[in-house]
Amino acid sequence: MMNQEACDLPLQQPWTSAYARMMALVLLYGATVHVGNMAGLTGTPWMSTPLLWRGMDVTLLLFDVTAAIALWRRLAWSVWFMFGGIVLLQFVPYTLLRSHFVLKPEDAQTLNGLLATEALLLGFFALLLWLKK
Repeated sequence: MMNQEACDLPLQQPWTSAYARMMALVLLYGATVHVGNMAGLTGTPWMSTPLLWRGMDVTLLLFDVTAAIALWRRLAWSVWFMFGGIVLLQFVPYTLLRSHFVLKPEDAQTLNGLLATEALLLGFFALLLWLKK
C-alpha cells in the first residue's frame, strides 16, 4: 500500500510527472465523451438512455474533470483519487453490474476495450510510482 509520500515524491520526478499530465489529458478526453453523451452527439438521445447511464455520465464527468485538474497540478492526493475513482466508478460497475451497461453485443466489446485500456494505463502509472522515476 502506498503512503502520501510514496505518491508525492514521484510526482516531482520527470517521467512520472509527464505521465500524470498525460493521464490528465486522457481524463479530459473522457470528460468530453460524457459531455458528448449528454448533448446527444454520440448517436442516442441522452434522455433515452437508462437512468443508470445518465447518472454515470454525470458522475464520471465530475470525476474526470476533478482528477485531470489535480493530476495536472501534481497534487499528491490526485494519484489516490484517480486510482480509487477508476476502480470504483469503472471497474466495479462495468464488471459487477455489467448487464446494465450491455444492451447490444458491441457494448460488451466496448467495455472490454475500455477496461483493458484503463488497466494498462493504471498499471504503467503504478510501475512509475513504484520505481519513483
